[in-house]
Amino acid sequence: MSDQSDAAPGKEKTPSKEEIKREIKQEIAQSIQGGEESGGKPGESGDKGEKKDEKDKPKKPGFRWTPLKIIGAIVLFLVVAVVATIYIIYASTHESTDDAYVTGYVHQISSRVTGNVDQLRIVDNEYVRAGQVLVHLDPRDYLVQVAKAQANYDRAKADFDRVDALRNDVAISKQDYDQTKTTMEVAKANLDDANNQLSYCTIVAPTDGYIGNRTVNLGDRVTVGGAMMAVVQDVWVVANYKETQLGKMKKNQPVKIVVDAIPGQKFTGHIDSFSPGTGATFALLPPDNATGNFTKIVQRIPVKILFDPESIKDFRGRILPGLSVETYVSLDQTVQPVGDQNNKAGQ
Repeated sequence: MSDQSDAAPGKEKTPSKEEIKREIKQEIAQSIQGGEESGGKPGESGDKGEKKDEKDKPKKPGFRWTPLKIIGAIVLFLVVAVVATIYIIYASTHESTDDAYVTGYVHQISSRVTGNVDQLRIVDNEYVRAGQVLVHLDPRDYLVQVAKAQANYDRAKADFDRVDALRNDVAISKQDYDQTKTTMEVAKANLDDANNQLSYCTIVAPTDGYIGNRTVNLGDRVTVGGAMMAVVQDVWVVANYKETQLGKMKKNQPVKIVVDAIPGQKFTGHIDSFSPGTGATFALLPPDNATGNFTKIVQRIPVKILFDPESIKDFRGRILPGLSVETYVSLDQTVQPVGDQNNKAGQ
């Protein structure tokens, strides 16, 4: 009987060896036929046929040096070399920083007596000269004090003159004479003090400069020591250079100054002096390297730079304390300062 008749009912049919061989031959034939259709050799996948098609495509032309490209490359190289050389030379002969600002003498104006303002002779930002009257207080109270002191002095002076005239003719004790003389001298001192108090009613500018921060107005009552305004006298630059930049710096070296508030304009100046200590030395809480873990930090030293008067002549009213600037110090030359070293305002 056949294998089918031998199989027990309810069980799956087991493939024979001949059927297995037939299936393997069919799979091999199909794989060979698929390789031939893809254009490859028998047993190779279709990917190799695709790679062959890619190889048959024309290649793109590569980079070629033409005379024009060679000239352009040479010019570019020369430009880069010149710029690099100029920068190296400049960097070796100049030191710069943007940690710099304008500062100046700021004189606070206050009253030495109490009184009401009856005259205000200045306006905001006005330029004033030394001795110019700024504010005048009502002097009537102090005129009364002067009159009283004058009367007391006149009486004491008359008493002393009588005693001094009778000193040689009448027996006058030395004690009476000295007491009369002392009374006259005290009266004279009181008169001088009253005159001084009266003179303090006229408040004048202590120096040349610009009026700033005015807080007083006509009719205000001012008290002793109360700030009324400020007079800004001179301006200069404080540049905080790193300690590693100070090796070749010295006094009177020329400096180019760029003020952020005046773009496109360069000013000239020179180094006037160096601070006697680093910025950290004069800080409210100076660091103590002996505590905790030490970390080396590059310190900065304030350098005072004076403007050349001719350089800022047309911009004096715009160069104000507090403005940010950039400074460029020329290390390969020095200059001889000309004119007033304090750069008097308005000159």
